[in-house]
Amino acid sequence: MKPPRKTDNELILGLVSISDRASKGIYDDRGIPELEAWCRKTITTPLTVHRRLIPDERFEIEKTLRELVDIIGCDLILTTGGTGPSRRDVTPEATLAVATREMPGFGEQMRAISGHFVPTAILSRQVAVLRETPDHAALIINLPGQPKAIAETLEGLKDETGKSIVNGIFAAVPYCIDLIGGPYIETDESIVKAFRPKSARKPQAEAPKETPKPEMPTTPKMPSVTPFDPKDILMITPRRAQTPPEAVVIWLHGMGVDNTDFAPFPDEILDFGGPVCRFMLPNAPVREISAHPSYPLRAWYDVRSDKIDDNEDRLGIRETTAKIHLLIKEVEKAGIPRNRIFLGGFSQGAASALYAGLREEEPIAGIIALSGYLPLAGSLFAEITDAGRQTPVFMAHGLFDSVISPLTAQRSAQVIKELNSAFRWYPFDMDHEICQEELASLSQFIRAQL
Repeated sequence: MKPPRKTDNELILGLVSISDRASKGIYDDRGIPELEAWCRKTITTPLTVHRRLIPDERFEIEKTLRELVDIIGCDLILTTGGTGPSRRDVTPEATLAVATREMPGFGEQMRAISGHFVPTAILSRQVAVLRETPDHAALIINLPGQPKAIAETLEGLKDETGKSIVNGIFAAVPYCIDLIGGPYIETDESIVKAFRPKSARKPQAEAPKETPKPEMPTTPKMPSVTPFDPKDILMITPRRAQTPPEAVVIWLHGMGVDNTDFAPFPDEILDFGGPVCRFMLPNAPVREISAHPSYPLRAWYDVRSDKIDDNEDRLGIRETTAKIHLLIKEVEKAGIPRNRIFLGGFSQGAASALYAGLREEEPIAGIIALSGYLPLAGSLFAEITDAGRQTPVFMAHGLFDSVISPLTAQRSAQVIKELNSAFRWYPFDMDHEICQEELASLSQFIRAQL
């Protein structure tokens, strides 16, 4: 899913600095600050920048590039560092590993420019590629590691009068972004003049549409959201509780089971040092899952592919979210303050809790996600509320999870962490399950919020 933008013409830019020592804090990274300063003075199009400082580890580079394209929705990614011949220089290999198509002209031109200054330019292995998904594409370019060389390769060489002698690579970037369906990039021509063929016309802004006058309804409107049926909600308080409940936890079960699956959970939280909590366990509706037809089961939304974050069920996810919002309001109306209301779940229930909780209009006590992920992750940047930024989040996942890939969960965690300063990530040595260490950490989290 291509994430929404603040404006129709916004460029989403990823900047990645690859350095073992800078990522460990041995010295300050210069690559991202100088590269961002160059981009901001050169690109006049509205710009959102996502920064990553990572070590020279191929898996980490690949993971970061996939995250920036597939989840964040970057149109352009510029990397710096790790393109030489030493054994730790693996940026080109990682870039090619995530590519759908190579763009060799960029690397050739960068080496040609650097060759005017140093003979060792031929040792540089920078590459440029496209990474394409069904509804999005991005251009990824490896730049040199030295800030001076970065500016030279982007701008090219000019004579004393300012006339271009050798074209820099950035002159071709805006038109490339046009061709892969990205925003129309404009530049400060005193630094870099974007080249486009005469046939490449600038898209015209659409005239504002006249808002039609609302018609008087002839019949009462039906509510757009049907709340959970009270008969489908299981209410459980720990059997061994010696005191009244201190909080309410709205808990969403996983796909393919029902609300009785977590009936023992309130007692387990108490056993591991947590407070007395009243659990509200709604049932998901029974539906046929597109990825596995002919086997109707309980699910919060449809799954259309074996890859859970591919072709996501936007409507189903948002219908469930609307029901969750209504349920939280009903709990609040019953006299429970929002700072005593938790929203959580397991697996697909955890995914629904994350999606809904980060979009609540007012903060709640906390969001709990066990063995889940964030659906429609790219949309969070535009849709997260101020309350969602403040609400504490507990996200735990098994490092050997065979149902929801740990990599998928980690990508979700990176997105949430970027927007929510109260986010906490807990990896455990387990499969798609719950372990004792996880229960102990969760119990402490709930108690800490109260």
